[in-house]
Amino acid sequence: MTIHEIVLDDGGMNLLSSAMLGWIGERVAELQGCSVAEEPGGPALEAPQPILILRSARPHLFAAGADMAEMRGFGAGEAEVLARQGQEVMAAIERLPFVTVAMIDGDCFGGALDLALAFDLRFAAPASRFSHPGAKIGIVTGFGGTSRWRKVLAPAAAKQLFLANRVLTAEDALSIGLVDCVGDSFDDELGRLTALDPRTTRFLKELTAHDDRLTASQRLLLAERLGRLYDF
Repeated sequence: MTIHEIVLDDGGMNLLSSAMLGWIGERVAELQGCSVAEEPGGPALEAPQPILILRSARPHLFAAGADMAEMRGFGAGEAEVLARQGQEVMAAIERLPFVTVAMIDGDCFGGALDLALAFDLRFAAPASRFSHPGAKIGIVTGFGGTSRWRKVLAPAAAKQLFLANRVLTAEDALSIGLVDCVGDSFDDELGRLTALDPRTTRFLKELTAHDDRLTASQRLLLAERLGRLYDF
């Protein structure tokens, strides 16, 4: 197993500022194409199944969302640039051809929840909390969370997050499918992920995310198949 990590640590609340988003984007770009090893003059050989883990170095804090202090100085043009930057970074995470896991320990609010939704799986420590308070403070996320939730949540659950602005415990999040498992250690779950066939994982991810020829029902069937591979 090859584990790649992106570790968030800005010395404070792990705000998703333009600088932080740029740094995450650079780390993701470094991982593009690292799941297949080429044999000179021959076919591609599968390297061991890689896994990307996103976690925080800050105790009991995943990330606090967008940097509101930075955003207060934005005009319309700067706001659009930040939104586009966030969307591009999270779309790049979705395009990675191997399994990606967000390890959430602590609060995962606002833009941080958008970021976590870009990952295939979300593992949460028991004390983690989840919220998307944008509607309460008069803003709408520009990072794509208001559309990306459709991969994992039923509409009723999404309304609780995005409209009612509920703060969910880890167990609440597990019950609605926002996270895939809750615990203090995930060694067993990571071990199971290494048993997945890299070609199958890559094929299904490419189809569900990028093949415009698929109908909505075909995308749903493939997404369900991918979900069963990751079923904990």
